[in-house]
Amino acid sequence: MPTAVSERPALAALAQPRPPQPAPAGQGHPRLWDAENAAVRRGAWFADLPEPIQAAIFAAAQVRRVPAGAVIAQRGALPASWVGVASGALRLGTALSDGRSLTLDFVGPGQWFGDVALVDGRPLDLDVTAHVACVLVVVPKAGLSEMIEHFDGLGDALLKLNCQRLRHMFRRFEELHTQTLPQRLARQVLRLMHQFGRPVADGVRIDLGLSQGDLASMACGSRQRVNRSLRQMQAQGMLQLGPSRIVVLDEASLEGLADGRLALLERV
Repeated sequence: MPTAVSERPALAALAQPRPPQPAPAGQGHPRLWDAENAAVRRGAWFADLPEPIQAAIFAAAQVRRVPAGAVIAQRGALPASWVGVASGALRLGTALSDGRSLTLDFVGPGQWFGDVALVDGRPLDLDVTAHVACVLVVVPKAGLSEMIEHFDGLGDALLKLNCQRLRHMFRRFEELHTQTLPQRLARQVLRLMHQFGRPVADGVRIDLGLSQGDLASMACGSRQRVNRSLRQMQAQGMLQLGPSRIVVLDEASLEGLADGRLALLERV
């Protein structure tokens, strides 16, 4: 499980200028590899932007390659940049008074964050850390402001992006109040599978180094109950548990559980 945010080195200390990486062919940022450029461009929100805005974002951005555990932003700090993920996973969470870290969500390749705080100028609401090694596309606050002024469509696009986030938050809130823990857990595993999974011989593997505490906080349940539900899912052939990984074996059954069409057996 990730250590407390206060124990991690700050991004500023890790993101010193590096010699340029060999520039890949094609459009994008010259310090991103082909696969990293493609991941940014495949992001649902970024892909809908007009080409001139995409090019302007790449031109204004710097590339940061950070190790697992790096602190990207801290709750209560003033915003300084807008960040997109080219590879890896950023953990959104907060530190509790007893020293534990509460995981709320993950930001993966093709996703962006930080624009809300830059627009309203208020302190950040969450701690953001690199859950695994990440490649980030970082746009300074001044760069984002200039692009919003120059491109009429960017402000509307950012509003659309935040509408998507708001809908996601409403869905999570509805799930919390209307679904059982096994349903919420199944739905969360499916989200992580679609976001971070990679095909393997027997299913789709989620290599995020997830702890049961991470899953428990994201599904709003106790670690004991989450552990029990995961073991039941494994016993019924829906998934396979391993050290720091989950392999989804039967996506259809997992979707059935998430939708309430199937139930976990108490004894299997």
